[in-house]
Amino acid sequence: MPPSTAEIRATSTAAEDRTDVKRIKKQNSIRQSVKDKFAPGLFDKESRDAVRKSVEASKPYPHCKISRLINDNLLRRVHKEIFSKLNFTTKETDIYKVNQTGDLANMDGLDEKERSQLSALFELRNAIYSKEFREYVSEVTGCGLLSESKMDMSVNTYTEGCHLLNHDDVIGTRRVSFILYMPGDPDEQWDPSFGGALELYPVIEPDTPANEPTVSIPPQWNQFAMFTVLPGYSFHSVEEVVVEGKPRLSIQGWFHFPQEGEVGYKKDAEKSDSLSTLQQLEAAIDVKENFEQYKTDLDDEATLGLTEEDLKELATWMNPVYLNAEFIAQITEKFLEESAVQLNEILNKEIFSKIKAATFKCDELDNFTKTVMPPHGTGVRGDWAVQGSPVSQRFLNLNEEIRSHEETSVLFNQLRSYFKSEAFRHWLAVLTQLLPTGNRGMARRFRPGHDFTLATTNLRGQPVLDATLCLTTTPNAEAAKKWESCEVGGYECYMAAHEGDDDPATYRFNDDDGALLTMAAGSNELSLVLRDENVMRFVKYVSARAPGARWDISFEYDLQEDKEKI
Repeated sequence: MPPSTAEIRATSTAAEDRTDVKRIKKQNSIRQSVKDKFAPGLFDKESRDAVRKSVEASKPYPHCKISRLINDNLLRRVHKEIFSKLNFTTKETDIYKVNQTGDLANMDGLDEKERSQLSALFELRNAIYSKEFREYVSEVTGCGLLSESKMDMSVNTYTEGCHLLNHDDVIGTRRVSFILYMPGDPDEQWDPSFGGALELYPVIEPDTPANEPTVSIPPQWNQFAMFTVLPGYSFHSVEEVVVEGKPRLSIQGWFHFPQEGEVGYKKDAEKSDSLSTLQQLEAAIDVKENFEQYKTDLDDEATLGLTEEDLKELATWMNPVYLNAEFIAQITEKFLEESAVQLNEILNKEIFSKIKAATFKCDELDNFTKTVMPPHGTGVRGDWAVQGSPVSQRFLNLNEEIRSHEETSVLFNQLRSYFKSEAFRHWLAVLTQLLPTGNRGMARRFRPGHDFTLATTNLRGQPVLDATLCLTTTPNAEAAKKWESCEVGGYECYMAAHEGDDDPATYRFNDDDGALLTMAAGSNELSLVLRDENVMRFVKYVSARAPGARWDISFEYDLQEDKEKI
């Protein structure tokens, strides 16, 4: 007798049930296989709840640290593969110095033989971007759905001198930033004094980070740090690595918003009213009112020579050789040809000896003459205060009003007054054949391990004259060689503005060497540079390996406006 309709349906249902069971078993097997790539217990409810609560309570913005993320055996295989199979390229700009591989998303394009040589790294990458771990990240951070397809990660190694300055990570569709650490030897603890900590900054107001971080996360083997990318808030940096012979290896990457066609996609979900790091640097247009205008006008006769009164005043602090008319004429010829000159031993011996002794004493007191990472806030004394915001700059700036008797405050206040004087204005007019109409400037101290300026563009609409008196701490010939090599930073660089249609959040500075002029940090050297419209300028981060601080007097002089542009 043929089976009844009910029997056929029952048989069909039983077959479907068996198929569902097999599918569920297979899915569970896949999930378990993925979870086996991670540290035991990571996906347990108790562990997830602990991480989620840590994120919820975190300051200055949502972040967490997971002490053990990956199966240790897998991570050790990855560590071995990286150093035996991958090549690193050193990349250095105004904002960072790091050794980096290409994007690991491109591993899918490798042939079978090439991929087999990086099997552990391929395994790790796929585990991190697996459905299971994406869901874990979404749950513990509360960030919402993440892209199924967009991978974005690379291997970085920070050797001695490498660093990453303050920025917010706001580029494209980034949603969560992460770092998986493999520093030094897998069986040794990383000493925080080695440097390389992830530093998180609170904001004074949206888009304006505080001058110093409030959270520091030193790296450790198999440690995982992540934070939500928040425009205007997620400011962070990587402290310089100062230890030699112990690279701070890490895998850095991002999870992205869902892409078009994926579940959870929303057009322009990543857009924000906040300014990216780059946009903040380009926000201000310069005008003459930003300069302190001189009370009198100069005409072309001012370029012909100095008065006796000028010579008498300048002789109180300037090397007399630079007051000689014939020597000035030689300098003028070079300046007119090259638009830049560097003048050595510009201060007379008496003034310079006082400054050299005072700055060295101060640097020794602050421990800046040793290769260590000084604590944030070091060096703030007398009338010196931290000048930020570190999204664009950080250094000690001498207050306009001097209230203390601290030696460097008094000495640099005097130097600053020389650069504002009419006598120095007249000297500049004779030497450069330009007519300054206004000035602005400051006395600065760039502390090793902390300070820098990022590339900013001349937006005045016309050239400005830069005058910088550099006074680095240089106790001996070896120290002078270090500054001259530029390996310890502190140098001043001029570059042509980058052209193109880049994402406005992308950091401006090109990896290619496009420098128009690079001036090593010297001692008792005055540089004069006619900076054209749209030319960028920055002082490179001063390494903790530098012999001491870069002290300077930095002024800009506004020039007569082109009548055709008015």
